[in-house]
Amino acid sequence: MLPLSLHEGAAPPLLGALAAVSERPEDPRVRRFAAFVAEELGEAAELAAELPSPPAAEALAAAVPEGARAAAVQRLVLAAMLAPPLTEARLERLETYAAALGRGPATEPALVDLRRALAGHHRRLSASLLRRFPPTERIKTAWRRGGFGDRWRLIKALLRIPDRATAERYRGLEALAEGTLGRAFFDHCRANGFPLPGERRGLPEPMTFHDMGHALVGAATDIAGETRMAGFEAGCMGERGFTMLEFTLLLFNLGARLPADAAPAVGAVDVDVLLDAFAVGHASALDVLAWDPWADAEVPLVELRQRYGIAV
Repeated sequence: MLPLSLHEGAAPPLLGALAAVSERPEDPRVRRFAAFVAEELGEAAELAAELPSPPAAEALAAAVPEGARAAAVQRLVLAAMLAPPLTEARLERLETYAAALGRGPATEPALVDLRRALAGHHRRLSASLLRRFPPTERIKTAWRRGGFGDRWRLIKALLRIPDRATAERYRGLEALAEGTLGRAFFDHCRANGFPLPGERRGLPEPMTFHDMGHALVGAATDIAGETRMAGFEAGCMGERGFTMLEFTLLLFNLGARLPADAAPAVGAVDVDVLLDAFAVGHASALDVLAWDPWADAEVPLVELRQRYGIAV
């Protein structure tokens, strides 16, 4: 997410707006998120415990300086997704606040995403999200940097066509010592029935960072585990991580049908897990979009967690 910083006295209007767009200020998920935002602003937790009254749009705009408005709207968008279901009144309130902050659909695509989610336009929603989804950067980077052979293997993987040499290389991870990243990744894939890269329907190599990440932080593959991974990766990605949080809340909290192996769910996101994992990723030294997990395959997990400052 974009970093958020406001001048003294500006926190109450923003927290009041968060409560307003959530429509459920008493919901524990909303209060937890408000506490997270208050902490970002260096405010006492008591301010989030008794959320301020919703401000007028003009009052919010007066409190939030130009440089913080995009970040403020990102928090408002997330607040609108915390307590399902979405409603027309909620989106109208969100759009009113966003417009007052100078952030309409043309500058904040998440506003369009929520409209599509409310209308059930899941194909258009998926297409919009995938264009901005940070992990796709790894595919684009691999294509730009790769030679002919690399690009051909990438095309095969995207088409779910097996590649024997790639598969054998990843099967070799089974021979590594227990407790190493590569062995943990191999065991993770076999235990969950996931094909290895190169095997039929296996992921393209540039996308293995996600399941390598599961092994690195010890996250399961249920909704709680995927929520943890999304929060962690969003924290690692800095300003680019907002879409990861949006994607997770759309899929597991609002039940949007998105291009993911996991089935959609309603109200299933544990906001504590999401935000705690975000804090761990934000505090770490790992840039998951630039990370080469294969280079770390033989390194013990304990050592990697120390190297990257990952608290598990």
